[in-house]
Amino acid sequence: MVELIVVVVILTLVIGIGVPTYHLTIKPTAHLNGAARQLYSAIQLARLRAVSRNVRCGMVLSTGPSYTLFVDDNPANSKYEYTDDGDDTNDEEVIKAFDLGNEYPGVQFDTSQGGGDGISFVNNSFAMTPRGVPTRGGTLYLKNEKGEGRKIVVNNMGGARLEKYGSSPD
Repeated sequence: MVELIVVVVILTLVIGIGVPTYHLTIKPTAHLNGAARQLYSAIQLARLRAVSRNVRCGMVLSTGPSYTLFVDDNPANSKYEYTDDGDDTNDEEVIKAFDLGNEYPGVQFDTSQGGGDGISFVNNSFAMTPRGVPTRGGTLYLKNEKGEGRKIVVNNMGGARLEKYGSSPD
């Protein structure tokens, strides 16, 4: 009986130390990495859809942080906005809409970067052309409450890369 009590006490101590550690150190980093990968894969999806369907695929980012990925029917030199007239007519086809803030709590665009909103794309939008090249390059900056940061850089040739920045311990 004494051995059982000792085992229960040891397990309680381990759990008591482990759970707060997980919530304070591991979980915020996991959310940041997940959100960054989600944005990175959306950019890759835009490029893939644009090339495979021979259309422009636009991406509009908002400070939620969220994004909408859509088939862009706007003129070639226009602002890349998702057109929704409210009555399901003349709407552009949405490929994917995602709210990073709901899925990855504590993650937001880093407002100290990218011109004050964490997004360096003009008008917080861009499109991939049917040749797989973005209309403009730019960078997205994400951070968590620990001050760790991830950035997704889209170059002018359509390549995207994911990088760490900020006070990340690793």
